[in-house]
Amino acid sequence: MLIPSFNPGGKVRRHGARRPGTVDPVWVVVDGSTAAPAVLEEMARTDPGLRVLVRATNGGKGAALLDGLREARRAGSPTP
Repeated sequence: MLIPSFNPGGKVRRHGARRPGTVDPVWVVVDGSTAAPAVLEEMARTDPGLRVLVRATNGGKGAALLDGLREARRAGSPTP
């Protein structure tokens, strides 16, 4: 599963990026956000099914999805 994200705020911590029993891995592409990367990276340290890719600048949903697909492919993951 591939999730593009831009400044999701407190929703990330409240709802999580991944639910137990969901498809592994879940890739979250942080698209130039200022607040979420640290929270998501902290969550990924304790959740082996969560992968976080951080883009330095906002490029829009399409750019985030393309970067996520490329990184997942490089990592040997089936297409999310």
